[in-house]
Amino acid sequence: MHRARQGFVKARTAQANVIRGLLGEFGIVIAQGIGHIAERLPGILEDGENGLPGSFRQLMQRLGDHLKELDRQVGQLERKIQQWHQGNEASCKLAEIPGIGPITASALVASIGDAKNFENGRQLAAWLGLVPRQNSSGGKQALLGISMRGDTYLRTLLIHGARR
Repeated sequence: MHRARQGFVKARTAQANVIRGLLGEFGIVIAQGIGHIAERLPGILEDGENGLPGSFRQLMQRLGDHLKELDRQVGQLERKIQQWHQGNEASCKLAEIPGIGPITASALVASIGDAKNFENGRQLAAWLGLVPRQNSSGGKQALLGISMRGDTYLRTLLIHGARR
């Protein structure tokens, strides 16, 4: 479910950018964010004085409807993930950690499974790609940047949660 949700979120973002870009060619600027498009697009389509051709208005209506459908699909999958999360004890325990919500907790449980497979927290963090790469020899430690290896989706969720 998480991978499907991620695909719908990417498609929704791309659809929003297409709408914003096409309207920008006619000099109509909409702020970033799907909420801004949903809020302003109906008014733009109804405004007869903004110089948009009729066929373009129909196209924008279709693109807007598609954006709403993608948003509905994302919401539906998020509700299913929330239901699964509420029925899973490990996921609920993880969600008690600040910055980790139901989406991140359920993704961690689904991807990691049994955390006892890792000897310590650093191994788990290395598996996720959250620790610096090491290039050490002769007792001299050289820590490089974060490796960016591991599960990109989980790392993204954890980083977004840490920003809050």
